[in-house]
Amino acid sequence: MSEKHRFASRMIGNPVTRRTLYAFLFFFAGSCVGVAQSQAQYVAPVERSGFQRVTSYDTLQVFLKEIGSTAIVHVETLAKSKSGRTLVVAKVSSSKFGEDPRKLRVLLFGQQHGDEHTGKEALTMLLARFASGDLNSLLEKIDLLIVPQMNPDGSELYQRRTSDSVDLNRNHVLLTSPEPRALHDLFYQWLPQVTLDVHEYGTLSRSWSDSGFVRIADTQLGMLTNANTSHEVYSLQHDEIFPYVAGYMHGQGYYFQEYIVGSPSDRVRHSTTEINDGRQSFGILGTVSFIQEGIKWRTREDRLERRVKSQFASIRALLEFCSTHADKIINIVSQERARLLTLSGKPIAMKMDHFAGMRDLRIPVRMVATQRDTTWRVKPYHGEVRMQKSISLPDQYIIERKDSAIVQLLRRHHIIVQEVKQEAQVKVTAYTIDSTFHAEVEEDVQPFVSVSSRSIAKTLKPGDFIVSTKHLQSILIACILEPESMWGLTKYEQFGYLLKEKQYPVFRIQ
Repeated sequence: MSEKHRFASRMIGNPVTRRTLYAFLFFFAGSCVGVAQSQAQYVAPVERSGFQRVTSYDTLQVFLKEIGSTAIVHVETLAKSKSGRTLVVAKVSSSKFGEDPRKLRVLLFGQQHGDEHTGKEALTMLLARFASGDLNSLLEKIDLLIVPQMNPDGSELYQRRTSDSVDLNRNHVLLTSPEPRALHDLFYQWLPQVTLDVHEYGTLSRSWSDSGFVRIADTQLGMLTNANTSHEVYSLQHDEIFPYVAGYMHGQGYYFQEYIVGSPSDRVRHSTTEINDGRQSFGILGTVSFIQEGIKWRTREDRLERRVKSQFASIRALLEFCSTHADKIINIVSQERARLLTLSGKPIAMKMDHFAGMRDLRIPVRMVATQRDTTWRVKPYHGEVRMQKSISLPDQYIIERKDSAIVQLLRRHHIIVQEVKQEAQVKVTAYTIDSTFHAEVEEDVQPFVSVSSRSIAKTLKPGDFIVSTKHLQSILIACILEPESMWGLTKYEQFGYLLKEKQYPVFRIQ
């Protein structure tokens, strides 16, 4: 027997050394497993296809189940669609999600419109990177909520709307569909300070090509436009976050611009001030909220790789800024949400419009005749939103028992509504509807009312409801309930009866 073999025999035969050897082997094997686990790489389905096809619902579910077993990503069911398909949320954290109050919470969601796929694909790429450990440095300061697919039914049907023909991005006030309702429940559970709603925009419209060029920005980033947005949040978005993302995108070789709608033959403006979409509905709650629009070409797969990667790059840049400036964002949002509790007696914008301001905007375009890429100075550029009518926020609103549909809507928004238990006399301001008319708002016609007001004594009866405005949803409450609000209940068919009553059935207590 060789000296080496005799030494090994002595080691194995000796009880003490045998235990030492086994411990070493166990540690070594465990280390190897740990290394193997830490090096596990996950690839998004769109990458596996070589960017040749968009990801189906079934393939997405398999991928989410796969990454949901990792230490960084935890996947939970969020809701079921009308057709029974599952919406999931991926909680991404280097610790236990939501446990560390010093971490900034960010909510990302995509594919509200079923025919807009690249947001979903970019978010699955992002999840694959986190599950693989490639972006762990971002998680030192942020926790992420990611809903990659809001509209699985529309996605499978290759259509914009849901299977029951609802535009989810216009269902954030009524919340009658399970998908946006679940998203808002998720928001109120965790109160993220930053949100991003990921979409696509069409670039091949006649209104642009007839002017001699088409838009070619790989991505557009839209910020809050509602006139009730605070100066602090506005400045953070415009002066710090947008320039950072723009610099990153240009450095990566992508075309990038601020999100605009309209056409050269009409007015060009930033997108809606409407509180009924996935950006403003959260922004009205003191959130640093964005919409991102990636470019859409002729087909789902046309130039898919560049489209997905540009969406991914812009999202990554936003997260990098958020991670680097997490403390500042948390502080700004905390102050803004505290302010929302103290607005009683202060003016709230009810009507607003887009006007030509002092800002200049140049965007990347492609000339139709020469196919040459250049920039166009936007004219006319209506880049400024101004308030046209405001109201003083009351302390409370009174809703009569017969209008329980309004109460149900408010409760879907997690607004506290108290039911009157015993009869009482109160002094209120009552609205009288003087006339109804139709007017154009953001290139669309909708109903409006003209009202007068007077102070009356009102008897509150058991079953009536009281809504305090000393809540996070203070501006939202006023925007929904005030009869002259351009984004209020009177614009919705379900509440058309409000226009037919001489006395508006919502009362104010100052």
